[in-house]
Amino acid sequence: MRKVFCVLLLVCAGAGMIFAQEKAAAETAEPAAPGVKKNAVTLDTIPLFKGFLATDSDEDISFFCIAAAYERLVAPHFSFGVEVDVYPGKLGDVDYMYFSGAAAGRFYPMSEKLEKVFVGASLGFNSQSIDGKSKAEDGGFTGPLVSLKAGYRILFNDAFFAEPSMSYTYAKTNGELWGMTPQGLGWQGGLRIGVSF
Repeated sequence: MRKVFCVLLLVCAGAGMIFAQEKAAAETAEPAAPGVKKNAVTLDTIPLFKGFLATDSDEDISFFCIAAAYERLVAPHFSFGVEVDVYPGKLGDVDYMYFSGAAAGRFYPMSEKLEKVFVGASLGFNSQSIDGKSKAEDGGFTGPLVSLKAGYRILFNDAFFAEPSMSYTYAKTNGELWGMTPQGLGWQGGLRIGVSF
């Protein structure tokens, strides 16, 4: 639990430094064009569907997978944010929990705003616990996570958008439960929906 707390503390400190630098730059820069939205919150529908598909009432297996993200435009073409995945579930009478948290950066080459083509990377950690235990001998793990992503953000209006993407995630895992749980590792598609503000 100390490792998880330390990593979260480092992510929050990094985010605080980014926002402090942005504030200092904004005080010396020219005013931004009116109507430019600098924040976005998204929910990835693919892990949600993966959780529903992995649920099997006959085997008494259930998952509810949430993959959410927040990003902020920190400079023209660049954004910084956080990504969090929380996958609670049940494997028979055993409680299951997968959690990952990562700092994420993106580059939008075709636009100075949060739209169109993007490429990004994220760095963080992930953890799996079985009946509240994350040690390897109990079937759990805690370790680093790194991912690369590319996609396209389609704006529907001033606020709402959809974001199809493809990513590759490399992270620690436990081979005993591989394939039984809906972890987002390796190549995977994404379809985020979100709102800009």
